[in-house]
Order: sequence, then structure tokens, then C-alpha cells
Amino acid sequence: MTPKRLVRNAAFLYVAGFAFSMCTVLRGQTITGTWQGTLSTKESQRIVLKFAKPGNDGSLRGSLTFIDRGPSGPPLLSVTFAPPDLSVTVADISYRGKLSADGKTITGVWTQGNQSSPLTLVLATQETLWTYSGPAPIPPMAATADPSLDVATIKPSQGNKERSYGFKGMRFAAENASVADLIKFAYKVRDRQIDGGPAWMNEDKFDIAAEPDTPGQPSRDQQRSMVRKLLADRFGLKVQAVQRDFPVYALTVVESPPKVTADESSGYDHGYVNVTDRKDGQTAVQFTHYTMPEFADALMNFVQDRQIVDETGLAGRFNFALMIPTDTAYGRQGSEDMDRATAYFGAVQPLGFKLVRKRFPLEVIVIDHLAKPSAN
Repeated sequence: MTPKRLVRNAAFLYVAGFAFSMCTVLRGQTITGTWQGTLSTKESQRIVLKFAKPGNDGSLRGSLTFIDRGPSGPPLLSVTFAPPDLSVTVADISYRGKLSADGKTITGVWTQGNQSSPLTLVLATQETLWTYSGPAPIPPMAATADPSLDVATIKPSQGNKERSYGFKGMRFAAENASVADLIKFAYKVRDRQIDGGPAWMNEDKFDIAAEPDTPGQPSRDQQRSMVRKLLADRFGLKVQAVQRDFPVYALTVVESPPKVTADESSGYDHGYVNVTDRKDGQTAVQFTHYTMPEFADALMNFVQDRQIVDETGLAGRFNFALMIPTDTAYGRQGSEDMDRATAYFGAVQPLGFKLVRKRFPLEVIVIDHLAKPSAN
């Protein structure tokens, strides 16, 4: 063999060996750990992404935190890592990036809604890890506590304001809300599950401000209990709970297992939903940290002719998304309601679910007594 051919063969073997070693490195890459970077938009935001493998199946889980807003954030809807490419989504946010050969940086594009920005993430160490330095989060209320709303002010609503009611942190606030709205929140029922009551229950609107008499962040069950007490104390509400049969849609599993991802993250007692319009004419309705009963309840905002009950038999919380044609995705009045319901009927099927017509006993709140609110 000539010297020139020996040189060429040696060079080929070197390049082939280098390529093989690089492929081996890429296959061995991992993104478990904490990654952080600054998103340069109108207002700079520090982003923290955490990745872990909590189960034995090797699947990745993650969470997103805007570290200047709070110490923790929601779980990621999906995490896909095919070295060196990373793809994550949560709510209306997605991030696509590429891990460097040394495994210390991820360079990619952050998309939120219709806006995209470059974002480079760096693997954090114990010394460089960002921490939240704002006000301490409110600790949860004791699970055994039986709180009431204290120092409540109730006034007739003035002006043409949007309706709102619920808890903001520890405090309860309502604007332009009817007593019927409060009953639905307190007893977790729909209009069809309320029987009786005076006409003003739906017509009169109120502004309410109140605080719990017990420290801590109340759970959803504690929130509902406090509003029930407020209705009894200030509106003299007396009710009976009875069971009546109704035509319903049962949410069932027809393809086992369904195409949903178990969400084992902790620290949240309710799910999150976000709606994102896509350029292909579809709208992604993304459910994060949702139970199946919460999902059935959410579907009733779009399929309203019957109650929807959960008969999936699935326990725990899950992440998944529905794809709906954008022109029928949103809540509208009139003739489009049927189109919207049909769209949601079809959207659950790719996940392995189906809505089945049947009759089912539901709890009905029968109003025995209700009066105008007592003085503040």
C-alpha cells in the first residue's frame, strides 16, 4: 500500500471514529436537571425549566417557572427529547431547542401565543441556581379547618360591569354576580340543578368582598363551604339536596388506554386550561393537571344541552389536548352552539373517549328560603 493511500485510510478511520464517538455522546445525552435563561421581550423574564424522570418507565416530566413571579410553576404538558433535540409545551407556550455537545446549554425558540423569541438555557449548578426572592407564598389552610368568611361587605352592583366571582388568594370577591351564580359555585351545580327561588335571585346583581377567619390558602372544598355559609348567614338561604334523573352524556373510554399523560406533580389542587389558535385553522384546547371529573365539567361549557358525567374510571390527574376548528372553538350564542358541541364531540374521540347518551341521577338543590341580604 502506498504512503498516500495509508494517509487517506488513516484520515478516513479518524473521521469515522470521531463521527461514531459523537453519535455515542449524543445518544448518551440527558437533560435531567434545572435549566435557566432570560427571555428578552418587552419585559425581560427569567425562565426556569426543570426535568426529571419520576417513574420507572424512563419518561420525562418537567415544570416551568417564571422565577420572578413565584417559587414554582405549572407542570409541562409534554416533554420530548430525542438527542440533541428538545420540545416542550405548556398552556399556550412551546419551546424547541437543541442541546449542545457538552450538555451544558440549550439553544432554541420560545413561542407564546403568536409571538416567538430566541431563548438560550444554561444548566444550573448549586452556585448559579436562581431562587425566588419575592413575597413568600401563602401556605395552605389546614385540611381539618372549617373556615367561614369574615368581615363580608355586600352591596348592590352599580354600573355595567363584567360578572366575576371567586377567590383571589385568600380573599373572596364578586362583582356584578347574582345569588344564582353564588349558589352554583357553592354547591358545584349547573342551572338545571337548581329548583325554586325568587326571580330576583337571577336578576339582582351584587358586589361582595370578604376574608376567611382562618389563616392559610383555602382548598376548593373549603372555598365552597365558606360561600355556602355566607349564603346562609347573609341571604338566609335554606336548601334541600335531592336526587333526580336527568338525560346526560357519559364520558367513557372506548380505546384503552386513552391518549392522556399521567401528571404526578404536586402542589396544585385544580387543573389549568389554555386555548391557543394555530396557523392551520385549528385551536388547541390544552388541559394540564386535570382530573376526569374536572374535564367533564369543563366540557359542559361547550356542550350544554345535557349534563356530562365522568364514567372513565380513571383516577388521578392528566395532561392532554383537544384540537377544535377555530371557527367553532369559542363560546357563542345562537345557531353556532350546535356546531360547537359537534366539534367537541368529535375532538374527544382521538384521545380514546366518547360521549354516550343515557339517564343518570344528579343532585338538585331545592331552595326552601332566600331573602335579600342583611345589612353590612
